[in-house]
Amino acid sequence: MFKNSLTIIKVSGIPIRLHISFLLILPFFAFAIGNNITEIAHMAQVPPDSLALNPYWLGLIIAIFLFISVAMHELSHSLAARSRGIGIKDITLMLLGGVAQLEEDSMPPRDEAIMAIAGPLFSLILGLSLLFILRPLTFDINPDLSLIVYYLGYINIFLALFNLLPAFPSDGGRILRSLIASKTSHLRATQIATFIGKTFAFFFGFVGLLYGQILLVLIAFFIYISANQEYKINQLRDAFSDFTVADLMSEEVIAVKQDITIQELLELMIKEKHTGYPVINEEGELIGCVTMEDTDKIEIKDKERQSIKEIMTCEVITAKPDEPLFDAFIKMSKADIGRLVVMEQGEMVGILTRSDIMKAYKLKSIQQKSMN
Repeated sequence: MFKNSLTIIKVSGIPIRLHISFLLILPFFAFAIGNNITEIAHMAQVPPDSLALNPYWLGLIIAIFLFISVAMHELSHSLAARSRGIGIKDITLMLLGGVAQLEEDSMPPRDEAIMAIAGPLFSLILGLSLLFILRPLTFDINPDLSLIVYYLGYINIFLALFNLLPAFPSDGGRILRSLIASKTSHLRATQIATFIGKTFAFFFGFVGLLYGQILLVLIAFFIYISANQEYKINQLRDAFSDFTVADLMSEEVIAVKQDITIQELLELMIKEKHTGYPVINEEGELIGCVTMEDTDKIEIKDKERQSIKEIMTCEVITAKPDEPLFDAFIKMSKADIGRLVVMEQGEMVGILTRSDIMKAYKLKSIQQKSMN
């Protein structure tokens, strides 16, 4: 889930969220469309002087409906994924479009292809419907409405075709990866798709700089960064694929009671060389977690009398011993925490830290070197 985003609606149980970057780009789109409304009117075969609304109001209306179209595009991905048994966390509308957050980070090649094609297919059908079914009905009714319908139809067709370019991690790039993955490993397929995606990014960036198209430069930057991140994640997934949480966790768990003082906790940290601990109550039940960062909330003079119960985090993110190590890594990364408490049948059986997880990466590297 992206930070700095707000849920505005739920569709079929899927939260649709607005990222703060969306609020920044919306006025830009409205202004850009409003500035070009005369050219758009000529494209739509609508006399510019017949338009009743201010060009910038028309630009704002078109921009809002454009992002609604993007949300529906992402919703199509989500519903296709759900039909394949893949859960959807949310959809976030942001600077350059939308992103559907899946509950699973990998899927079979066929499922990925079906999910990836669903969005462009919806945009294409929507665009053709607006241009060839709805627009003829509005042409003689209202010039403003006719222009809006025409431009939205045109943009949705462009969106569908642009997304089908094999510029990974776009929809076309994911379709390409799924085809390659059917013949080789998922990591190798991602490596090839990433290279092709970065090539497109350099091309878009060059053209954008050459013709002063800032939006194209932003798209190039987004594709390059996203492709790189996707490949790194897949490298980690491959490195962790042979391990479960039980393979790397520390079984000796040092838990602290909720009534010890912050000063006592700091002394324990110095002694044991650990910066985070599970917190238990008098019955020995897990009730929270406390870290060195939590101790900074209290002034030095109060640390000798205040208990850790006042600063601990009550929401503890846990893992199971038989859980894939990569899933635990994703949990840790998304929550931005340094450790997971390992639980089995309600009992603490271990603790998994970032350094434990990195051991798996080193072990995999050693294994690969010994095989070469």
